[in-house]
Amino acid sequence: MTPLFRRQRWPLLAILTLAICFLLYRSPPSINRQVPPIGKMLPIPPEKEGLYDTELRETHGAAQSPPQPSPNSANTVTNLDSDDLDAFIPPTHSPATGTSPAALFPHPTYTPGIPKPANSTYTRTLVIPKTSTEDVSWAQGLLSTDPHLTLAVYDVSHPSSPASGLHAIPQNKGHEVMTYLTHIITHYNNLSDITIFMHAHAIAWHNNDLLLSSSAALVSHLSSPHVVRAGYVNLRCHQDPGCPAHIHTSGNRKPGEAGRQDGEDDANRPEVAIFAQVWKEILPGEALPEVLSQPCCAQFAVSRERIRALPRERYVFFREWLLQTPVEDRLSGRVWEYIWQYIWMGVPELCPVESVCYCDGYGVCFGGEDKYQEYFAKRKEAREIDKSLAEKKEKGQKISEAEEKRLRGRIDMLTTEMEVLRKEAMERGKDPRNRAKEAGRLWKEGDGF
Repeated sequence: MTPLFRRQRWPLLAILTLAICFLLYRSPPSINRQVPPIGKMLPIPPEKEGLYDTELRETHGAAQSPPQPSPNSANTVTNLDSDDLDAFIPPTHSPATGTSPAALFPHPTYTPGIPKPANSTYTRTLVIPKTSTEDVSWAQGLLSTDPHLTLAVYDVSHPSSPASGLHAIPQNKGHEVMTYLTHIITHYNNLSDITIFMHAHAIAWHNNDLLLSSSAALVSHLSSPHVVRAGYVNLRCHQDPGCPAHIHTSGNRKPGEAGRQDGEDDANRPEVAIFAQVWKEILPGEALPEVLSQPCCAQFAVSRERIRALPRERYVFFREWLLQTPVEDRLSGRVWEYIWQYIWMGVPELCPVESVCYCDGYGVCFGGEDKYQEYFAKRKEAREIDKSLAEKKEKGQKISEAEEKRLRGRIDMLTTEMEVLRKEAMERGKDPRNRAKEAGRLWKEGDGF
């Protein structure tokens, strides 16, 4: 071996070693190496799959549950910091449309609840958002007649510093939605059997006509066993507005078209224009339904079991969306009116038969749909007569005293007949057998409502 080669041996070996490493690094992947094609994603590994699934989260530890409120902090809002919220933000690779991975929405099993034995009591909480000018004395009056009812009023005029006896919300945004979600998040571990979510009005057009549009009557007559069986109950029985087919997510329906209520035009309803995009943000990965509907106007009752069918983190995610969205206040609340039934019933459309809603839900049982329709036919006739008289007077048209007396007499007679039918319906509804029969439920001796 020459002295020159000996001097150059180690540099040559180093170069050779580097060349071998370079070739190995540049070699094609083996058949077992997973390389995703362009535009596709790798399967979600098991340890990352359960961000919203309680069982997977406990098994794999993918995300830690946020701190839960203690029993002594029931009247305070739990404010989560940014670290807590990291676990609730959907993975960045989640698709905007199509079939949702299980990790994005839990899809609970929506099974009917089992009511307590007959004559049992149910704890109930009435949740109300209230401005500084609204009077909720009607709700406070219910407490004296129902010892199992609790009142939770949230001060939306002073979110961070509520008035004495009222509860706080993070921000006055999204109308009633912020209050509803905040109550669920704060009281998730100590919910009543039934939670009733309502507005502050004592009398409202969107309450039930046969209960004289009274909010107090609506609460006092609401059947707790009915809520437990259903899991979620929209408090309004009348389908208009909201049913049928209220939100067409395509946003191009015109008045008079199939599936569209007369006189309604998607172009004049701004919530329709934004619904598809908001749906993707609230329920990322969920297939967008063509139609959504339920009776208006965001007043409902939910059983404890149905609320807890979704993990608490899901409600925090919903509220965080509400806090962060640039969608204007009135529209974000309006969109949610037609999402609640999907979250708690798993259906895009929920339009129960009105007579059944009244009978099984409130004990106002006419004995069938025909008698129910008879009541409203009389009301329609009375209102049309009254409207005709008013229009004639407004236009200066002469009407004889005898004719006006005859028409006023007809209105009085129809009103009396309607009240008789209503009182008979309420008496009929006191028998649980009648409620079960009209609702099409099985009933045996000893069963309650």
